[in-house]
Amino acid sequence: MNAIRLPTATLVLPVALSCEFTEVAEPPTDSPDSHDVTRDVIGQLNSLRRIYLEQLVAYQDLTVAYQDLAIARYEGRDAEENRTPEATESRDAQVAAAISRIAAQTIVESDSPCEADLALADEPLVRVGLLDGPEEYLFGNVSGAVRLENGSVVVADEQSREVRMYDVGGRHVWTSGREGEGPGEYRGLWLLRGCPGAAVTTFDWQLDRITELDSAGGVVDTRLFGEAGPYGAPACSPRGDMVFAAWPDTEWELTAAMGTRYRWEMSLSWERDDSVAALRSGIPGTERYIYTEYGASMPLTWGRDMAFAVTAAGVWYGSADDYELEQVDWTGRVTRVARWNGPDLEVTREHLNRYRDAYLAGYETAEERRSFERERWPEIRDGLPERFPAYVSRGLLPLPDGGVWVVPHSWRDLGGRAEFHLLGPDGTWLHRLMIPSGRTLLDAGPGWVLLLERGEFDEQSVAVYELVEGL
Repeated sequence: MNAIRLPTATLVLPVALSCEFTEVAEPPTDSPDSHDVTRDVIGQLNSLRRIYLEQLVAYQDLTVAYQDLAIARYEGRDAEENRTPEATESRDAQVAAAISRIAAQTIVESDSPCEADLALADEPLVRVGLLDGPEEYLFGNVSGAVRLENGSVVVADEQSREVRMYDVGGRHVWTSGREGEGPGEYRGLWLLRGCPGAAVTTFDWQLDRITELDSAGGVVDTRLFGEAGPYGAPACSPRGDMVFAAWPDTEWELTAAMGTRYRWEMSLSWERDDSVAALRSGIPGTERYIYTEYGASMPLTWGRDMAFAVTAAGVWYGSADDYELEQVDWTGRVTRVARWNGPDLEVTREHLNRYRDAYLAGYETAEERRSFERERWPEIRDGLPERFPAYVSRGLLPLPDGGVWVVPHSWRDLGGRAEFHLLGPDGTWLHRLMIPSGRTLLDAGPGWVLLLERGEFDEQSVAVYELVEGL
C-alpha cells in the first residue's frame, strides 16, 4: 500500500433564518397573466423581503445583546457627563463584545462513510521501546511523545520523570530530567505539542510548572502559572501562551449528599501578556459524583468531559455529548460549529459484560469472583451511564494545518479495532482511521500518527506509522 496525502475538503452550510412571512407566489405558468415582467417584479419583491428579514433578525439580535449588557441605561445626563474615561472604555468594550457574539456563525455538517478509508502501514517508520535491554529504551509509564520536524521522537516517562530524545532511526540521543522540584526536575510529567520558541516543552501537573528544553535537552526556562493551575493539561497558543481549562469555582462550595451526580461548568482561559482572559465560559465539563459523606468527589466512570484543541484560527472545544465541536476565535467569539455522524454511543450489555470481566480477571478464585458479582458488581453496573462520551477528555489532537483528530472513547469498541475521525480546518469530516485496539494516539502530522503500544507482557513502546488507504 502506498502512503497518501490527506486532502482538505470544504463543505459549509450557513445558519438558516426562518420567519412567519410568506414569499410572494408566482402565477401558474398556464395563466394568461403569467408574463415575464410579472415574474421579474415578483422576484425583486422576494429578494427585498429576504434582505429585510436578514436585517430585521440582525437588529433584533443586536437589541437583545445590548439589553443584556450590565449598563445603567437610564442614568441622568449629569451622571453621563461625569463618567470617568475608564468607565467609558469598559462600556465600549462590553458593547463590542456583545456585537461580536451575534456575528454570523458557520455550521458544518458532514456524513461519514461506514467503512474506514485510512489504515496504518504494515510496519512503522520507527519504533522505540523494549521489553528488556538498555535502560534508556525501557519505559515504565509513557505520559506523552511528540515527533519533531526532523523526524526525531521525544518521549516523556512519568515513572522515571525523564524526557528522552531518539533520532529518526530510533537511536537514543539524550535524557533530561529526574524526580524533584528544582529546574529540570519533575513531580508529574506531560509533554506539550506545537509550542513555539523551544525544542521541547513540558508541563508538571503536580507543580503547575512549564519547563522549556533546547534541542540538547538543556533547561531554557521554567515558570509557574500565574493563577490557579489548569484542570488537566494546558496547550500552547500559536504565540506560545497557554490555553487551559480552569478549575470551576463552584466545586468548593458543593454541599450535595453522598451519591449525587453532577457536572462541572468549565471555562477556556488564555494566558496572555501576564494576565488571564476567558475565551469561553459555561461549557459542560467533567461529570462527577460524591462518594463520601464529607463531599469528596471523583470523575464518573465513562462520564463525559470537555475536550479542546488549539489551532491558529482559535480553539476547537466540545462537551462530548455528541459528535459536535465549536470553534472560538481569539476574541472569544464562536465562529464555527462542526457536526458529523459517528458510531452509536449506547452502552450495551456486551459493553457491561466486558467491563465486568475486566474486574473478574483480577480475582484468583471462583469464590472471590462470585462474591464480587453478588456484592459489588450491581452497584458498579448501576453507576455506569447509558451512553458513552463521543470523545475522551484529551481526545482532540490538532494538526499544523488547523485540522483535528477526534479520539472516541476506547470502551465503545467491541470489534478489536478503535476508530479515529479527522476533521479539516473548517470542521468538515475528512477521514476515518481504524487501528488495533489498545493503542493510544500521542501525536500526528500530515500522513502519519505516533502511537503508544503495549506488548504481551505490558511493555511499552512508541511507534510512528504512515497512513495508507484503508482496506
